Amino acid sequence: MKTKKIEAYTLMEIAIAMLLAAICMSICYTAYQMVGDYFHAFQKKNATAEEVLTLRRTMEKDIAKGRYLIRTAEGFNITGDSLNITYQFADTAILRKVENLRTDSFHVIPVETRFRFEEREALEMDTVDHISFMLKMEKQQTIPVTIGKFYSAHDLLK
Repeated sequence: MKTKKIEAYTLMEIAIAMLLAAICMSICYTAYQMVGDYFHAFQKKNATAEEVLTLRRTMEKDIAKGRYLIRTAEGFNITGDSLNITYQFADTAILRKVENLRTDSFHVIPVETRFRFEEREALEMDTVDHISFMLKMEKQQTIPVTIGKFYSAHDLLK
């Protein structure tokens, strides 16, 4: 009786194929992790930038709607005909309080806050026409923010 020989791979060929597959999978997994880490850092940086832009836009909009900016111990008040908004500069956030509504918090770290009126430092309960502060970010980076308010002669005589 004649035995029929089956064509197949040897154990050595299969082991080498498995080793090559394992190397390819480890390279792909490492690349996937690196791309994921870069994307996470990118998202975090964009979220911080969006927080800063939202704070600036909201503050500019509120100041434009208000009639007066009044310096307080923690920040400043924006007052108007039927408007009363308070901004408080805390250690780890800037809080925006709208009377009878809600409190918004911007998770940024304000440093070096300055309140001025006609180029002199505004004291507590003084009118303010220039607000400047720095926002401390990661890696000791700071972002300067400067916002001004223009008063009419009619507003200042009241």
